[in-house]
Amino acid sequence: MEEDKKVNVIEVERQFDVDVETLFKAWTEAEHLKQWWRPMGESLTDVKNELTEGGEVAYYVGEAGLEITGTYSEVSINEKLVYSWVWNMSDEGSENGYSLDVSFSSEGEGSKLRVIQEGFSRPEFLKPHQDGWDKGLNALEAYLSGSSTNAGESQNQTSGSEPVQKDNLKDAEGMSDRSGGYNESPEQVKVGGG
Repeated sequence: MEEDKKVNVIEVERQFDVDVETLFKAWTEAEHLKQWWRPMGESLTDVKNELTEGGEVAYYVGEAGLEITGTYSEVSINEKLVYSWVWNMSDEGSENGYSLDVSFSSEGEGSKLRVIQEGFSRPEFLKPHQDGWDKGLNALEAYLSGSSTNAGESQNQTSGSEPVQKDNLKDAEGMSDRSGGYNESPEQVKVGGG
């Protein structure tokens, strides 16, 4: 197994029943991100996403006063994004700077998302981040599927278990679980993509 080579790195993959263009838009465009991603249980109030190498990425989170910022080092539309990922939080003793390598690919009639998160100083930070990715991607899956269940209810569903209408991004207004999986410990909330 390659575990020894991948110390303090998280890799997650998820398949979606939407085309790669739809998945990329949900990951990068403000109107979609605001529907499914809820860092610390709060809505995104603003998103800045300059999809060019050297471009800025910034997410501003509601009442939490949280800002997530970074810079793109690689941008290939509908294929790959590599960027720094800094959680600007005041809690001392927690990690906040990471790098994300996010790949988008066609997979049969759907698409696949692969995320590699690096920059962990200690292995004990991995588990909460892994759990956060799983919950966040469940919220994305619920949003893309147009499912009538909320993100919290769909956490136990396996990927690809529901039929999906292509290019039908759901307006998640009215979803009862606003967390998107981010009502966790401070270390866990520092995960997620976009």
